[in-house]
Amino acid sequence: MPEYVGALHVHSCYSDGSGTYREITSAAARAGLDFVVLSDHDTLRPRADGWQGWHDGVLVVIGTEISCKRHCHVVALRAKDAAGLRWKPLRRVLFDLANQGASAFVAHAHVAHIWGFPLKAGALEEWEVPGFAGVELWSFMHDICDGLVPWQIPSFLYTWRRRIRGPGPGVLAHYDRITQTRRFAAVGSLDNHAIAVPVIGTRILPYETGFRTLRTHILCEELRGDPTDADRVVRALVEGSAFIALDLTADARGFDFHAERSGEVLAMGEERTWEGPVVFHARAPVAAHLALKRNGSTVAEADGNELEHRAERPGVYRLEAHLKGRPWVYTNPIYLRTDEEQVDDGGANL
Repeated sequence: MPEYVGALHVHSCYSDGSGTYREITSAAARAGLDFVVLSDHDTLRPRADGWQGWHDGVLVVIGTEISCKRHCHVVALRAKDAAGLRWKPLRRVLFDLANQGASAFVAHAHVAHIWGFPLKAGALEEWEVPGFAGVELWSFMHDICDGLVPWQIPSFLYTWRRRIRGPGPGVLAHYDRITQTRRFAAVGSLDNHAIAVPVIGTRILPYETGFRTLRTHILCEELRGDPTDADRVVRALVEGSAFIALDLTADARGFDFHAERSGEVLAMGEERTWEGPVVFHARAPVAAHLALKRNGSTVAEADGNELEHRAERPGVYRLEAHLKGRPWVYTNPIYLRTDEEQVDDGGANL
């Protein structure tokens, strides 16, 4: 299937971002994106104003970030109502979103702790609650802002690249535990507001700069240039037909991770009953350190452009790639379970 590259979880002036939609779509086009998912707080007004669809050659998908009780946040795709969910308990929010036919993602799994900004300490630790389709496994702004103090902001504007660490070990371990019991999609997110800094006269991670950093690559049906394209993108995200890549380090277009058995090809996000040995293949567009994970533990490694491994046991398999010692690519898993291990999707809406 065709590969498309996009950025998720971006804020505009419809909530607390600094940019207009026209500014954002122009920046996305210059950065070479195929799609961008906007997630303004507790509003779907941009969709009512006609912004979902193609603009400047970029597909705009309108989502929303719901502010739940106790400061936890949920990113919703295909929601019909947002304002009516604000400040409700998490389980009620997920119940109402399911009734709307929406898909919910855990927002910024690793929340930045920033001195003087207590709301950012509201980490959501209830991923197991039925109703979630997946998680923002790597949230870029929360990654680089974790531990930041206000007086570091001037230097941060020029040194933020040094603060990139990737998904936290605890976040990855939590994710691997959940995938043992159900399919759970992983996406990358920016949570970018392009906040203007007074006096200095610049923005914290301007939109175009952000769009060149952490991106989510999806494999989906060919986009047709019509209003149904947004549903195709959302379906690929929810089904886990995607991988996360720090394209700032190297463009990951063409990265491939799949499995083969008896002539059948298994792609990221797919689940099958275990019927015997499976051969996993990974191919990177540039040489990297490739690590195949089974249930969170490394079972095979290779340095170079390719990895091949014959798996003799069932499990949940995903791939990580590091480049020059830095995190680069995280794929969604391929699920191979025994009949006894087969489970439902936890209430996620595909």
